[in-house]
Amino acid sequence: MNFGPRLIGVFTNPRETFSSLAEKPVWVDALILVLVASFAFNFLIAPYSARDSYEMLQGSTKLKQQWGEERFNTMLEQARKKAENLTTPDRILQSLLGSASVIIILMLQTLLLLVLTKFFSTQGSYVQLLSAMLHASFINVLLGNGLRAFLASSKQSIFKVSTGLAAFFPHLEPTSSAYLILTNIDIFQLWMFGVLGYALSAIFKLDLKKSLFISYLFWLLKTIVNIGLGIFSFSRI
Repeated sequence: MNFGPRLIGVFTNPRETFSSLAEKPVWVDALILVLVASFAFNFLIAPYSARDSYEMLQGSTKLKQQWGEERFNTMLEQARKKAENLTTPDRILQSLLGSASVIIILMLQTLLLLVLTKFFSTQGSYVQLLSAMLHASFINVLLGNGLRAFLASSKQSIFKVSTGLAAFFPHLEPTSSAYLILTNIDIFQLWMFGVLGYALSAIFKLDLKKSLFISYLFWLLKTIVNIGLGIFSFSRI
């Protein structure tokens, strides 16, 4: 199956698309698209991210106490300059780091999902699952990030943008535990791991119900970790 039909098939016909990928796990073109899309997203949101970081740092009393007033003021001034005049090289560097981190995370998730699925099946390989994971991530990096970039542009902030349940509670503080929990229940992530169930079924020769159970179990475990890390990070600011 050529790249075009695979790209469209992830959204319109995941069963056939992932069955084809299970037989012939191509992934290089998918990797390139994920890298390019992630770079573009991070480049677009970089000014809003810098502004959000400055505002968060500006209101942090804990960091001021931890770093000392002189060091804190120095860091705050650097953050202010970056927020007010983010240079193109800085945006490019931030975008490169962001797109690289997306690939690293996807590869790590692939490995962990493979370990989990091996409790249910002796079939399947890392390359097959990596191919499926990269293609399934089109949902998040193309549609999800496209919507997030649009919302960030309209709100002039990425920190206040959510494509999860937090979008229905606009008055929640983005640093609150409730917001972190709700924003991690993300519609594009749920969609992505739903179609990934078709991939697990084809790769590991499992029935679809069991594959969906494994896929969403992994999503749940990943989400719990993300929420925990988010709460811990904000507790230190």
